[in-house]
Amino acid sequence: MSVFRDKIQTIKGIGPKKAALFSKLGIDTIGDALKFFPRDYEYREAIKKIDSIKEEGMVSLCLEWKGTPKVKRMRRGFSITTLEGHDETGWVECIWFNQPYRAAGLKKGKKYFVYGKAVRKSFGYQLQNPVTEEYEERVHNHSSCLPVYPLTRGLTQRDVRYLTKNALEKLTAVESGFLDSYISARHDFPDRKRSFQQIHFPENDKELERARKRLAFEEFLLLQAAVQYTKSLLQKKSSGLIITVSRELLDGFIKKLPFSLTPAQTRVLDEVVSDLAGGGVMNRLIQGDVGSGKTVIAAAALYCVAKSGFQCAMMAPTEILAEQHLAALSNIMDFPGKDINLALLTGSMKESEKNTVKQKLKEGRIQILLGTHALIQDDVEFSNLGLVITDEQHRFGVRQRALLQSKGNIPHMLIMSATPIPRTLAHILHGDLDLSVIDTLPPGRIPVRTYHVDSSYRDRIYRFVKKHALQGNQTYVICPQIEESESSELRSAEQVYKELSNGCLKGIRTGLLHGRQDFAEKKAVMEEFLKGTIQVLISTTVVEVGIHVPNAVIMVVENAERFGLAQLHQLRGRVGRGSRQSYCILVSDVRDETGLARLNALVNSNDGFEIAEKDLELRGPGELYGLRQHGLPQFSAANPLKDYDLFILAKQAAEEIINTLHKEEHQAIVKEALASQDRLPAVLVVN
Repeated sequence: MSVFRDKIQTIKGIGPKKAALFSKLGIDTIGDALKFFPRDYEYREAIKKIDSIKEEGMVSLCLEWKGTPKVKRMRRGFSITTLEGHDETGWVECIWFNQPYRAAGLKKGKKYFVYGKAVRKSFGYQLQNPVTEEYEERVHNHSSCLPVYPLTRGLTQRDVRYLTKNALEKLTAVESGFLDSYISARHDFPDRKRSFQQIHFPENDKELERARKRLAFEEFLLLQAAVQYTKSLLQKKSSGLIITVSRELLDGFIKKLPFSLTPAQTRVLDEVVSDLAGGGVMNRLIQGDVGSGKTVIAAAALYCVAKSGFQCAMMAPTEILAEQHLAALSNIMDFPGKDINLALLTGSMKESEKNTVKQKLKEGRIQILLGTHALIQDDVEFSNLGLVITDEQHRFGVRQRALLQSKGNIPHMLIMSATPIPRTLAHILHGDLDLSVIDTLPPGRIPVRTYHVDSSYRDRIYRFVKKHALQGNQTYVICPQIEESESSELRSAEQVYKELSNGCLKGIRTGLLHGRQDFAEKKAVMEEFLKGTIQVLISTTVVEVGIHVPNAVIMVVENAERFGLAQLHQLRGRVGRGSRQSYCILVSDVRDETGLARLNALVNSNDGFEIAEKDLELRGPGELYGLRQHGLPQFSAANPLKDYDLFILAKQAAEEIINTLHKEEHQAIVKEALASQDRLPAVLVVN
């Protein structure tokens, strides 16, 4: 068995408490530790003597402590801690700003390695915010390049470095088997073991980059091997679902719509219809900005497939969104002579209601079923499933989509996303999908005006909200957390709800919505907001996806710096859905350059694809949708924005592997790829 799967507690010194702390960082196994790459590196020169310091800058010293730490409370929330350190040549003052705990564990009579910035003072040199470790001659008595890792409370850099070093010692040269042999034999990369060693403890910049590229290539290769294998299976199982849509049927549907399709919608609909009749299995991703009209494409596909005698399923991430889809599709398909039965299946329905829907579905008396994860339960059976649609695809993992598709004989799959992804990244993440982009909005949409202001504007903002409420308009107020916390200064939904309903919005009908409420409570609040009974809705990001309230014209986001750009753009998309000018107000006291650049990107653009490019540039692909979202691979070494050439090389290698799957070593690589990407089917099929 691979040591990659061994628990980190197999390493001496890692007990249950330490393991629990590492688990907060996503590190549970030896493999997790090896793939927990540094965020930066610290280059330390060899240890100097105090009297050899001649200029300001970073220095390494070996010190013993004199006296006890002195802590001065300068003002509320700010402190200075000082401690005198010395060697045989002199003494320095060590100072820590707002870190009183730093010197608490330092002991007299022991030698410490001390690394920090030396600043010239009238009395000599002062070391500011130095790092301290118990001195070990073999570790500290030479220059070094040390990894710097993301941390959680209770863990130090020394803890993570200790774990990493011991994990590297457990890794054997043959650990990676066929995968390592394949990569090393065909490409000028170091082997896997050396790559892990060099990315954690590099000898120099050149070796670090060689190691990163090797591990990035492996990430791309495993992703593409899984993607190409999945695609090849679909191509093999493509018979029996040729759904020919007549022009007369399609035109009849379009003519009865209360609006005209945009050229982009027409192009994408033609691509979908071509897929249905093409003899292969449609596996298409439709990307479109908020309000671009993806739902009508889904409605047209559902209508045509249902009229052709097949059943359809459409899965949404929330019950509220599933119910909205049911209402919208019922209106769209409510033509004279209607012969398509729609139904809803969600977790909160009564058992008797669920059983009735399941029975009708099994008997073929329901043509279109809408719902949530309830659709993929074992006892949900279709009689003739022809089309599967998932909405907001990044909320579903590959396994969940595959489970829904397995309800039929490889039905056609249509995936919709209102979270724009740059084309290069979409190609990497969704290589098994054909991509359609609705890149224009329907005519007449008034762009939302977006502003970034600091918290000093809060009173003015809510006077503006009250003015609009008195005119009959509605507002969303979004907060980053549900309730107040002593350890956080973030605005909470409960806190803001109390402040507004008892303060400047007293007399205005306000509502509270968040994820801890049960479904019935959330549904009741949303229904009141939809009807206009609630004028100001204070909420968490539960409203991010799919809520359609044309009368809502203001979106206020508290602590806007805490949200990703793509998420903020989604939130902004909840307003501007009617005929009136709408506003998005981002409240944030952020001052750092990157934070300001992110918010300014949203202020300066309403184009979701442009914003996604900026988000990717500023924050990296791992955070584009928030941490560890379902359905997206997590890259550790690879940077899809900068490593596209490496991706193409890995894609070509994956195609070679799939085309020569009769080889034992290539089967082993595909099995590892499927396991790493959590893809179905898990059993390798080889002809």
